[in-house]
Amino acid sequence: MINIPERYRALLAPSGVVTLSVLGIDRSIQSTLVWTDFDGECVKLNMLRDSPKEQNIRREGKATVLAIDKENEDFYVSVRCKLQEISAEGAVEHLNMLTQRNMGVSKWYGEVEPIDPEAESRRVIVFLRPIRVYHT
Repeated sequence: MINIPERYRALLAPSGVVTLSVLGIDRSIQSTLVWTDFDGECVKLNMLRDSPKEQNIRREGKATVLAIDKENEDFYVSVRCKLQEISAEGAVEHLNMLTQRNMGVSKWYGEVEPIDPEAESRRVIVFLRPIRVYHT
């Protein structure tokens, strides 16, 4: 397992966003702002199954996450990752945790977005295992 120094781990689970970059189907880089969670082993992202982000990560099997300290832009961590798993188990609860942490409300569906059972059923957690870490 790649060790991410403790002072940089905090950047992967703050209130705020990080940049996710992955190769698109046309081989251009797709970068998107996302919320992350870090469990000490994997960077975890929440998204809709079959969204362009999810399709690109699943197809390529890798992605990069860039987190910048909002108080000091010279302090950052860039984590190259390999796809470990995509799972629907606990995905809505994970999204609600991210929503609470980043927006201060308890539920995404019903408080931020309208209740949408179809979208809820498509939620997945993407587990990315760090393989290389760059930092300031």
